[in-house]
Order: sequence, then structure tokens, then C-alpha cells
Amino acid sequence: MSRPAYPHYRPSGIEWLGDVPEHWELRRLKYSASINDEALPETTDPDYEFVYVDIGSVDAAKGIVATETYRFEDAPSRARRIVRDGDTIVSTVRTYLRAIAPIRDPNDNMIVSTGFAVVRPRKLDSGYLSYALRSPFFVETVVSCSTGVSYPAINAPEVGNIGVTIPPLDEQRAIAAFLDRETARIDTLVGKSIELLREYRMALISAAVTGKIDMREEAA
Repeated sequence: MSRPAYPHYRPSGIEWLGDVPEHWELRRLKYSASINDEALPETTDPDYEFVYVDIGSVDAAKGIVATETYRFEDAPSRARRIVRDGDTIVSTVRTYLRAIAPIRDPNDNMIVSTGFAVVRPRKLDSGYLSYALRSPFFVETVVSCSTGVSYPAINAPEVGNIGVTIPPLDEQRAIAAFLDRETARIDTLVGKSIELLREYRMALISAAVTGKIDMREEAA
């Protein structure tokens, strides 16, 4: 991460976030994205078949690692949330699992558990948003705001109240492209400590989405 920092920063007002580039905004998620827009109705055809993603099917580093196929009448009652390309799913139950994943080119019939908040960008680049929601400052806020001991949970409106950093759109796209390249490179490394690589991957995402590395040349 030997890239230059931005020349000017300002306090974010959030202790765990620190300073951010002075030209970036900090907004609550709900002002830049919608949450849980679509769901399967109870009147769905009993024979409707779909691909299902549950909380246990999402890995904090790898994203969606498994799916199951169900007919509607045989599916768990929690199999209801509809997802679209560009969404990000954020686990709102068992939040200690940190099950957050981008939705990229999904099956037309992909459905996820109601244990996820489905976040859909309205005024943000979808790639940037998916990294912002997987950054340590966002993930740890979700975990710390959860209630319950054995089954900690957070509700969707609380997720929407968490702040996210908002660079200009061209920088959002540059950050997403940079992180796509760098995380893909990290994921292909062999013979290294998996834990160390995961830590480096998260540190890189955190640095990029909190403005600790200057992405303006990438955006040009």
C-alpha cells in the first residue's frame, strides 16, 4: 500500500473512521441506497424454482460459496429476498459471521434469506458500495450495534443509519477497479499465510474506501 495519500483531510467526526479526504462526503447509507426492495409474495407459484443463498452460504472473504435449489412450496420460510446485479447482501443475524457479499451476474431466480439486508445503490457505484460495506469500519459497526448474545442481530433500518464514505463518482469507480485488481491478485497468492493475506486484503479495502490512498490518478 505504498501509494500517496490525499493532500488534504478533515475530521470525519467518527472516532473509528478518523480523517477523510476533505472533498469526500460522509452520509448515512439510507440516503444513497435502498434496503430490501423486493421479496417473493406468499402467492408465488408453489412450483416456482429458485437458487437460494442462506447465511451459512456466505464467507466473509470469498463471498457466496454455496447455493441450494428449491421449489417455493418446499423452501424455508426465510427464503424470500429477491436480489439483482449490483446489490450487496449484509447479514443482519449472526452478525459475528460477517457474512457480506456482492451480487454479481446472479441467476434470474436467485433468492436470499430474510436474514440478509439487500442493499441496492441509488447514487453510488455498485462496485464501490460493495467494498465500502465489506470494509472493517462498516462491518465492525454492524457487529457492535447488534443485540443478543447467542444470536446477535441488527435490523435493516439500523444498517441504513450507518455512515459510509462518499467520494466523487469517478473516484468511486477507480477505487472499485483498483480493489478488483488487487484483491484478485491477493487471492491467487499461494504458499502464504491465509490469515495474513486476509488481514492485508481487509487493510487494503479499508485504506481505499476511507481515503488513505489517493485514487485521483486512477480516476483520470
